[in-house]
Amino acid sequence: MMIETLTEAVRATTGIPYALPRPGQQTLTEHIEAAIDQNGQVLGIAATGVGKSFALLAPAMVAATYGQRTIVSTESLSLQAQIIDKDAPVAAAACEKVTGTRPQVALLKGFSNYLCAMAVRDAAEAVTGTTGMRKSTASLRAAVARVRPGAKVDGRPFDATNGAPLLDWALGIDPDATGDKQSYPGTMTEELWRTVSVGPSDCIGTNCPLLEVCKPRAARAKAAEADVVVTNHSMLAVQAAKGVPVLIGNKNLGEFHIIMVDEAHALPENVRNAGASEVSPVTVSALARAIRNVLDEFDADTERIVQEGLAAAAELGEELAGWGRNARPGEEVKLRDGEDPVERTGLMLIAWAKSVKSRLESVKNSASMKQQLAARRLDGRLDTFIANVTQVSIHRVGTARWVAQKTPGPEAKNQAPYWSAAASPVNVGGLLKANLWTAPELIDEEDEEVIAAKEAGEPVEPGSYDLTVIAVSATLPARFGYQIGLDAPNVEYPSPFDAAYDASALYIPRLAEQDVAALYPDWAPGRGRARFDARAHEGWAAKRNVELVEANLGSALILSAKAESGRRYAAELRTAAMGRWNVYSQWDGLPTRVLISRWREDESAVLVGTKSLMTGVDAPGRTCSLVTVDRIPRAAGNPVGDARVEVLMEALQTDKWGADRLVYGSDAALLLEQAAGRLIRSVKDAGMFALLDPRMLTKGPVSYPEPTRLVYKRAVRRFARVIVDTGTAEAFLHAQSGQGLDTAA
Repeated sequence: MMIETLTEAVRATTGIPYALPRPGQQTLTEHIEAAIDQNGQVLGIAATGVGKSFALLAPAMVAATYGQRTIVSTESLSLQAQIIDKDAPVAAAACEKVTGTRPQVALLKGFSNYLCAMAVRDAAEAVTGTTGMRKSTASLRAAVARVRPGAKVDGRPFDATNGAPLLDWALGIDPDATGDKQSYPGTMTEELWRTVSVGPSDCIGTNCPLLEVCKPRAARAKAAEADVVVTNHSMLAVQAAKGVPVLIGNKNLGEFHIIMVDEAHALPENVRNAGASEVSPVTVSALARAIRNVLDEFDADTERIVQEGLAAAAELGEELAGWGRNARPGEEVKLRDGEDPVERTGLMLIAWAKSVKSRLESVKNSASMKQQLAARRLDGRLDTFIANVTQVSIHRVGTARWVAQKTPGPEAKNQAPYWSAAASPVNVGGLLKANLWTAPELIDEEDEEVIAAKEAGEPVEPGSYDLTVIAVSATLPARFGYQIGLDAPNVEYPSPFDAAYDASALYIPRLAEQDVAALYPDWAPGRGRARFDARAHEGWAAKRNVELVEANLGSALILSAKAESGRRYAAELRTAAMGRWNVYSQWDGLPTRVLISRWREDESAVLVGTKSLMTGVDAPGRTCSLVTVDRIPRAAGNPVGDARVEVLMEALQTDKWGADRLVYGSDAALLLEQAAGRLIRSVKDAGMFALLDPRMLTKGPVSYPEPTRLVYKRAVRRFARVIVDTGTAEAFLHAQSGQGLDTAA
């Protein structure tokens, strides 16, 4: 029934009554069906155009008809919205047509993505000076409209220009609306959103007088009733990294049996980020200042404990600076087994945090809901802080630790750099396997056997079960199963874009004699390999970009491995364009979505960016008919990457260079493949992907070691035509842009 449901979904979305699933789409669905039947796993490489969404959703819908519930997770909010608003309703309707049952689908985001009615009211009262007056919602909205600069919330300045519209929207929101951050139509910062939302540990729960209009609670109630719950990688990552039953094993949400991860390549990094810890004097100072907003600031004990915190922050700063004393600018100091960056201050900091928590207990039960909320927020921050101090101080296998200098954010009053200690999990496969792919059985407290066992004083121990796991992406690195704790091999599915790639070209320029002389002035044939000069290459790549964009008459996406290089490319392209086409860049000060939208709608425009634009940018057609990458986007050595290398050396019994390729090389190849994928977004697309990195060629003064080159070569394997001659490349672009083959013209 899963293939029949897939077929009905394809016909509904195409409007063609006899349409059939694409070959790769059908095969993927068949493999998922077999995995569900056998409680197995699928690791699928399904390029853009295969139709992953319906290949995932059709089996999930049919599985629901025999009692299996599914979690579907995506990386981006845009994909999440597409599933909920477009694909899931079609798949559910197709399932109903085939089986007679229409599964229920719900969206679930992290707790703090939703409005908190109490936080909204408290913020509105604070900025309007009406705290405790119990004004009506209409009166509050009218007062908010009159708010001017100078207002404060919890002692912090309030951005009235953008904050007043946010509060007005939040106060007047429809009771049935989701109330999530992404549904807000205005402009907002993360700091502003924090004034109207809370985290799960901050919530005052059933004590809240506004419980009936609680948006996070409503979202979770819908998810508990749904057969298919759509969420994001951040939710999965928190559960995997911290072992908190956010989804799997959550009694309020019920049991799940299948988990489907789209854009699976991004999940390991999400888990590392979710498990990351940081301790710095800035963190401690912020906690100390927050105490005044919760406890009585006129109480002598309050001021004493604040000053103790500020003194501890200063002492911590001195201790961490000692670790960085001999570090070069920008260098991260890796910590080894036995080294504790907070050896002198760690216990003192934990004791101070616990003393503050003790003082908060009475406030957490205050008659004032506002005080309760503020106390719980601070209490949650202190719990996180205590855990972070422990995490950075102790060496654990599979965790990287380091000390680094950081620069305060632009909103900070004090812009002086400071030192911080940090830690991050490295090998996340074990975390995913233990906390996501395996689920505890939920005990039914009303079950007769459970009741009888408890009455007899016998312990009731829950068992566990393995979920069916489906992880798919357009690109997956080698040995991805090892990375995420699965035993399945990568399986690549046929793409309908093969013809589009055949009509396109990969250009890797062979250096002309004058280029060799400019880039490697000291090199001559017979002298061995030259040393790659990144600065000289940047200038050379800037000229190549101009020549290629000229040949293509604009319509390009220019990508750089470093932001500094990207700024130079944008400047030189603007000079060369002379107004013939617009050049947009990631450094123009526009929000990314606005920047991409303007470029997408301007067919001849050029967009310049760095690594963040190598994924998620979608512009079918002529607009993106030329994509260039200046060099392989390999990350610089860092503590997390180096720790991953060490773990692989031990696990695979390989040398450092082999493990380095599996970490830094594979990560770079994955990003390169994502960048190349920006070119072909529909079956009608064609163009050129230019990799301006001569080290990819075996002949020349400098090239990558062959094992590394082969890793990168696989990332661009879909291009059948490879051009190395500059004249041939420009002729290809002239023909593509409709200028003919006469390059002399």
